[in-house]
Amino acid sequence: MEDKSAKVWRRFQDITGYTDKELAIFKANPKFMKMMNTPAYRTHKIIAEVVESHGCICQHKTGQRIVMSGNGALVSAECPPIMCIGLVSQLNSVVAAVFERFAAGLDPNGLLTDTIGCVDVGINCGGWGRVLAKIFVEGPSNK
Repeated sequence: MEDKSAKVWRRFQDITGYTDKELAIFKANPKFMKMMNTPAYRTHKIIAEVVESHGCICQHKTGQRIVMSGNGALVSAECPPIMCIGLVSQLNSVVAAVFERFAAGLDPNGLLTDTIGCVDVGINCGGWGRVLAKIFVEGPSNK
């Protein structure tokens, strides 16, 4: 009978398509192993909630939530049907900061910079619209 750890690694290998050699390289990296041993990546969700929107051609509205798994994958069933790349692209650096906080065992909601803006500057500055979103993390106990 296969132990739980072996099942987890087999599933990971199925997802990534890694060969046995690539999996060994992955497992040899202490940073990757730290991530694999940090439950928050599997149990939490990273949320970008629209707090301000005006003139957005993608129709982002205040209160809308862009939801990602703890490992940064968009959860399409919990996201708006249309998402602006100018907003979504700005999530990258904040999500990376959340990852660092997960790995360090720190409160992921302790970010100093937790609000992003889309790349459009808005109608008054020569653009079309402007959207701002606040980033926070929900875990099993604070949904």
